[in-house]
Amino acid sequence: MQIYEEEQTKERGKRSLGDIFSKAFEIYKANPIMIVPSLLPIAAMILGLAVLAGFMGFAAIIGGGGGIMAFSAIGGMLLFIIILIVMFFIAEGVTIEMIREASSGRKVDLNSAWEISKGKMEPLILTSILAGIITAIGYILLIIPGLILSFAFYFVAQAVMIDGKSGMDALKMSWGFFKENLSDALIIIIVSLAITAILPLIPFVGALLTLLSLPYIYGLATLLYLDQKDMPAKPETKVDIL
Repeated sequence: MQIYEEEQTKERGKRSLGDIFSKAFEIYKANPIMIVPSLLPIAAMILGLAVLAGFMGFAAIIGGGGGIMAFSAIGGMLLFIIILIVMFFIAEGVTIEMIREASSGRKVDLNSAWEISKGKMEPLILTSILAGIITAIGYILLIIPGLILSFAFYFVAQAVMIDGKSGMDALKMSWGFFKENLSDALIIIIVSLAITAILPLIPFVGALLTLLSLPYIYGLATLLYLDQKDMPAKPETKVDIL
């Protein structure tokens, strides 16, 4: 009888939360280009507001048709908000790919990150909207279910961009990941929410700091997700009887 073990292991084990927080900062510090995707929606917002202000000014000058002008302005604003939300989803997806490249030791490149991730943008946008609708319904019915769903769907973008899931499959994967890594996921989410809640309160520079923090926040969730995906498989024992 010959007995031997085939261990499917990797050299690196699970990171501690402290390692994840520091690694996310190191990646961002070494690759400041990661802020670029998050800047694009802001640039679009500034441009959109300028166009809207110009439109309102033009309407005030020519006068007349107030009802039509008001309706057009409201419709334009709603369309602008939708486009802005979609751009933030895209920015998050590209940033996640850049974080994955950096965490694997590859050079972070905006063009390559976009080329790799652009095929997943449609499922990312649709799945994020689906998660938002379900979560909103949860809040409407009762606050607690909505809060739980907000936490459960926190890793939807990672499920789409890293595992290639979409729709309900991505929601289920995010929910499963959250349950399996409950304590670590809760800490990551709470810290991220605290960052986005506290930074805007800083006078003058709060909004800018909040914007600059986005790649770091994306990095925390993505590194935790990748870390669990890279955990060594359980050793397998194989027995041959000669």
